[in-house]
Amino acid sequence: MSAYVLRRVLRTIAVVLGIALVVFVFIRALPGDAATVILGERATPESLARLRQQLGLNDPLPVQFGRFVSDVTRGDLGVGLKSQIPVLSDLRNRFPATLELTIGAILFAVIVGLPAGVIAALNRNRFADNAAMTVSLVGVSMPIFWLGMLLAYLFAVKLQWLPPSARTDIGVTFQPITGLFVLDGLLRGRPDVAWDAVRHLVLPSIALGTIPMAIIARITRSSMLEVLSQDYVRTAAAKGISRGRVVMKHALRNAMLPVITVIGLQVGTLLGGAVLTETIFSWPGLGSWLYQGITDRDYPVIQGGVIFAALVVSVVNLLVDLSYAVLDPRIQYS
Repeated sequence: MSAYVLRRVLRTIAVVLGIALVVFVFIRALPGDAATVILGERATPESLARLRQQLGLNDPLPVQFGRFVSDVTRGDLGVGLKSQIPVLSDLRNRFPATLELTIGAILFAVIVGLPAGVIAALNRNRFADNAAMTVSLVGVSMPIFWLGMLLAYLFAVKLQWLPPSARTDIGVTFQPITGLFVLDGLLRGRPDVAWDAVRHLVLPSIALGTIPMAIIARITRSSMLEVLSQDYVRTAAAKGISRGRVVMKHALRNAMLPVITVIGLQVGTLLGGAVLTETIFSWPGLGSWLYQGITDRDYPVIQGGVIFAALVVSVVNLLVDLSYAVLDPRIQYS
């Protein structure tokens, strides 16, 4: 196990370095540079040349990349060109918001998608199966930006059941502990804050979790159908074991490996920042931060955000791989 983990960690480092190289090269291939972003397009050639020299932009690209990698390994991701705030500080402040949104989206996806897939498999080619798969197809096909605006218009504007944007109401004030507002409200003994945070979390979680929900439902159905046809499942049913126990203990557990893989991939992707959802709902997470960085052509923000997202996805994938041995003891890591 330890050798496997070490190999995966080394592979993760190689992947992150590769992504850092690609981002570094592509950003510098774009028209303009950091000096133009800082001083503006009306800056004089003399001031641009002076700032480029100060920022080291005149050095050869290999030298710039080596300096960049050296800074990253020391935990220095640079400073935002517009905000003049360290990128690492922005990541610390915004990641809890993205984490909370990801948890909400994945909970919605699993709570709805997993039972839907199981019910569809148990009722193959019947009404429940067709209905579940139709809903999942709509979930995959509908663009997130359109679904987000539709949900906000219906539930926030017309029905006024839920708030349309932000993490809390304007008048809500409290001192965060973890940055997860629902949890912080409970820890502070402020159930009103926790409830307000939950209400703000509902719409973006549904919008963000719809596609993972549809994917989880379809994968669960396919995996369950394959397991239900196995001899050991039919034998368990022939022995008189209740249908619920056969489904939950024998079928679902063995069908969970591909489902766990899909959930892990979705979690890793969402933790990297849900750009469209966070932008639509004014959610102050990594996605909206990256979107603003791209709009401003803020190179340190883009580089730091992409590298962080790659690292998160790699770590989540490693945890998913290690969870296989817990779900299926037959799996061994050498």
